[in-house]
Amino acid sequence: MVRGFAITTSTSSIRLDGMGRGELTFTVSNALGRLVRGRAVVEPEGTASRDWLALDGEAERDFPPDGTHQYTVRVNVPPGTPQGQHAFHLSMVNVANPDEEFTVGPSASFQVPLPQAPAPKKKLPIAWLALAAGILVIALGTFLALRGGGDEDKGVGGAGEAGQAPGKKAFLSLDGKQSYVELGNPRELIFFGPITIEAWIRPRSLNGIRNIVVHGHTNSPPAEVYLRIINGKYQVGSFNGQDFSASADVPPTDVGRWVYLAGVYDGAQWVLYRDGELMASSPQTLGAFFVDGTWGIGARGGGRERFFQGDIRDVRIWNLPRGQQEVRADKDRTFTGDEQGLVGYWPLNEGQDVVARDLSPSKNDGLIRDATWSSE
Repeated sequence: MVRGFAITTSTSSIRLDGMGRGELTFTVSNALGRLVRGRAVVEPEGTASRDWLALDGEAERDFPPDGTHQYTVRVNVPPGTPQGQHAFHLSMVNVANPDEEFTVGPSASFQVPLPQAPAPKKKLPIAWLALAAGILVIALGTFLALRGGGDEDKGVGGAGEAGQAPGKKAFLSLDGKQSYVELGNPRELIFFGPITIEAWIRPRSLNGIRNIVVHGHTNSPPAEVYLRIINGKYQVGSFNGQDFSASADVPPTDVGRWVYLAGVYDGAQWVLYRDGELMASSPQTLGAFFVDGTWGIGARGGGRERFFQGDIRDVRIWNLPRGQQEVRADKDRTFTGDEQGLVGYWPLNEGQDVVARDLSPSKNDGLIRDATWSSE
């Protein structure tokens, strides 16, 4: 995925030596066609520690038009680290314009091997084993009995009912002031006509303009495609100097409650669904169209304004219209990412890191700006 730079590597995995060390070289190319100064950042993923990763040489370098540099990342895992799979990636930003010209590179993984097994211990007498098994059966039965008594653990986005917290799953919390997810303007998200935008949200504020998922906006020429809250209304539509949209009042009970929204342009009208039910529709002549600006979750593309306040997860963008039956049937479903027409799918459930993974075939990962991870 190119947003200013192209990042490639010869392999996606590293084999560590007996001391827990390894290295991988990334090739970074300037795709902007002009002189820029780029900065490389090594970012751990999941359970990997930043202390294990080091960048060789200078992080900031001058890139001539179409110029290329190589960056080597060294891995040094300390002794005693538990066995497991870990990963990291290299990100590049234009120092002069980091919010809009950046690239999140491919993930590279490494395996920490299992420590040498200790000498086998003496076997316990049969009587002790039988007693332990009995205690385990009783404990398991008690646990299942206590757990089966209600719906409290149901979640959203493939794990439960609307209006209930997303169980033990993580989600992204946005402060309404500066936090959002930057998605860039990848070619897979540039298309015309029919579109479906979906998201699970828990709004905390309804005043002003609160973008949920948006392409743009730009002022010259004016252009935007959006799913948002505007002055107490849910709204989906497009803008080219005038609005082509469908909107409906936000029920007061939606504040602080998980809600599933889906906005659809089917070629003739914009349609808005809430929790799978039709909320509004409006005949319009403009759906998705070319916007010379970036996509964003929770703010205008590139940030700066229209910040969403609340929680969000399971953002999906389709390059086709989805009907009410599909929307209703799939609102609680966990997607694999390879569904037909799914060009962007950000579960926003990583629970850590600054990268929002795109599970669609497009693999257009987003960059999380100043947001916090939460779980319940």
